Amino acid sequence: ENLNEFSTAYVESTDTSGLYSNSFLLQQINTAQKYITSMLMKYKPEWYLKSSSATVTASVITLPGDFGYVRELKDENGYKVEASSIQILPVSGGTGTDNMYYHKGNTFVLNKSGVNKTYTLWYISKPREIHHGKATAGGALSITLATDGKLLADYYNGMTIENRTKAWVDVIDDYTAARIATISETAASNDWYGIVPELPEPFHHLIAPRASMTAKAKHPASQENPTKDEVADWINEVFDTYNAWAGAMGDESPEDIWTDFGMSALDGITIPDQGYTIW
Repeated sequence: ENLNEFSTAYVESTDTSGLYSNSFLLQQINTAQKYITSMLMKYKPEWYLKSSSATVTASVITLPGDFGYVRELKDENGYKVEASSIQILPVSGGTGTDNMYYHKGNTFVLNKSGVNKTYTLWYISKPREIHHGKATAGGALSITLATDGKLLADYYNGMTIENRTKAWVDVIDDYTAARIATISETAASNDWYGIVPELPEPFHHLIAPRASMTAKAKHPASQENPTKDEVADWINEVFDTYNAWAGAMGDESPEDIWTDFGMSALDGITIPDQGYTIW
């Protein structure tokens, strides 16, 4: 409704005359991109693989804001730091080891106390919510997001932001709880901006149809539900896109090929779907 009308109130989510508010639609867009990302994680988690310098302060590592799950933690010499549990913490008077850690909330805690070093964390990042609106302030190297932007420090760090008014695209270097983003460009108050999804671009076209379907299905005042054709078309697009960019959902990985020993290693290594065996 009103798709061809320009309205500041629509963009700022202050207009209440329509059935669907901007904030509700943005919520469905974010839900959709998280859902698509979750499917993609099953086949291409490496697209979300990141490394970070992890400062160890009094044996505690604070995890990045986009931390999803750990792939590997390495010490300052490149040796793997093993995951453990609180059941094997050192007894009173014990020293413990700095090559073991346990997960506690949004931190990793080393088995040994009093450690102050720099480790390297490899992890799979989680999808973060996008945002759009009109900047409340700006200047050289900074832009202040609209009042409904996240109030969590570092939340948008590393995300791409597009300024439609100034026609530039940049990456957010740092973000504060006051909604101030540090950038490399210059912004001003009332600039229109949007934060870009971290979902790989070939999958962006899947977001809007999914968001539209969930909006119709979930809004309490909605007059219709998604049709069977809508759902079927979206599922077909998902399969076509995943097969083109993430590999067929039944593909064999190199790890599957070279670690499939059949019934017994004495029978050689069976190459799946190839019809031959390596002895």
